[in-house]
Amino acid sequence: MNTLENKNLNERGITLIALVITVVILIILATVSINVVLGEGGLIQRAQEAKDLTEQAAADEAESLNSLLAQYTNIMAEEPTPPPEPDVPYVDESIAVAPEISEGMTPVKWNGSNWVQTEATDSEWYNYGEKKWANVVLGGATFNDGVLDESKTYSMLVWIPRYAYKINSQYHANGSSAGEIDIVFIDTANKGKDGSKTYSTTYPSATTGGAMSDYVVHPAFDYGGTPLAGFWVGKFESSSQEGNSNSSSGDNVTTKTVQIKGDVSSWRYIEVSNIFDVCIAMNDSGNPYGLTEASDPHMMKNSEWGAVAYLSQNATYGKGSEVERNGNSSYLTGGGDYKTNTAQSTTNNVTGVYDMSGGAYEYVAAYVNNGHSNLTTYGSSLINADPKYKDVYRASATNGKDNYSTNYSYSQPTTGQTEITATSGHYGDAVWETSNSGTGSNSWYVDYSYFPRTVTPFFIRGGNYGNDAYAGVFCFYRNFGYNDSYGSFRVVVPVL
Repeated sequence: MNTLENKNLNERGITLIALVITVVILIILATVSINVVLGEGGLIQRAQEAKDLTEQAAADEAESLNSLLAQYTNIMAEEPTPPPEPDVPYVDESIAVAPEISEGMTPVKWNGSNWVQTEATDSEWYNYGEKKWANVVLGGATFNDGVLDESKTYSMLVWIPRYAYKINSQYHANGSSAGEIDIVFIDTANKGKDGSKTYSTTYPSATTGGAMSDYVVHPAFDYGGTPLAGFWVGKFESSSQEGNSNSSSGDNVTTKTVQIKGDVSSWRYIEVSNIFDVCIAMNDSGNPYGLTEASDPHMMKNSEWGAVAYLSQNATYGKGSEVERNGNSSYLTGGGDYKTNTAQSTTNNVTGVYDMSGGAYEYVAAYVNNGHSNLTTYGSSLINADPKYKDVYRASATNGKDNYSTNYSYSQPTTGQTEITATSGHYGDAVWETSNSGTGSNSWYVDYSYFPRTVTPFFIRGGNYGNDAYAGVFCFYRNFGYNDSYGSFRVVVPVL
């Protein structure tokens, strides 16, 4: 075979081989393409899966939107959620308004063994329906991990809520027992808790030995024309931070600092005028109690004494029976250990007021206006004070001619009386209403009932440790107004 023929043969061979290779390659590519498109995990399967996922996502989104729409519809149909209640003083269901606190007052509650610091919003602070009265301490007290340190200086007060009262038995009578007193707590508009009745300031008719025909707002809550929601009263007879010298030269002064503390000797040997001054000074600028002009501390009045006595006699909110006499001959407040001497409290527990029976007798800011020189000799600050700070009683004569029985008779309240003045009758003071004579032992529980007269124009209350059965919250007596070893006093602090 010639060279030309060999060349043509080689070209044809190459062409056939190339064709075969090309076909094989095409077959392979076709197989791969088919697998890519139609095989497991191929394009068509993936496209189908993508379609399914898209449809499922759309369905899920629609379901979520429907759920949100349903929730929104339910929320719109519900009552709107009120905003959080602000921190407001707690008021238990038995009283009409909460105790009013001024600067310098810290609420404390009894935990069974100690007084602990708390807040006005604490529902355990007080409950008058359970005979648990509200207590505060004044500035200057020491707390250790919230517990009052009673070994240090402190002063404690108790809240007396505004109320109307009605004596249901033994009105203007005496006896070994006492009458029944109904109490209704009211607000400054004289409405009770449910607001269904407004209580009157007009004195009702009354039957000797019987009852009053209706309630009357207690006059102690009218403070010179300002209606008070209540007032704070010294938990104990007053003492002094500096201690006692037990002499007129050391204690008949205005330079000492009032203290209201349990288990200490009460401040005695101090005359009426100086008592009045040291009480008023409790909110002087820079005072250690933290008090300001928002409070108005003063010497306790006869009407305020009566307000505490009546609340104590009420069986629902107070002890409801005779307060035991503080018979401690060292004049220790609370009888020496007030935490165990709870029978000496107005509530029969540690939350009440102590020393209203026995201990030292207590001068109150009340007197018969008989013109005797002892009024100004021993009580000039009180005599010259604003009328809101005192209870003034009418005398039957002047300059030593007045007497027990006539002065007492002038204190009788009258039906229809709407205010108390220096020439009117008096009520709410635990004098006429709770006794039947101005001389002797003719008050409830056979307490003393000696009305001021002549040289003894000033009222004293409670009796002293040695008066046995004649001391008590319904005891009233007369005194010169001078300093002696038997007489102390008590502070009242209204919040204005």
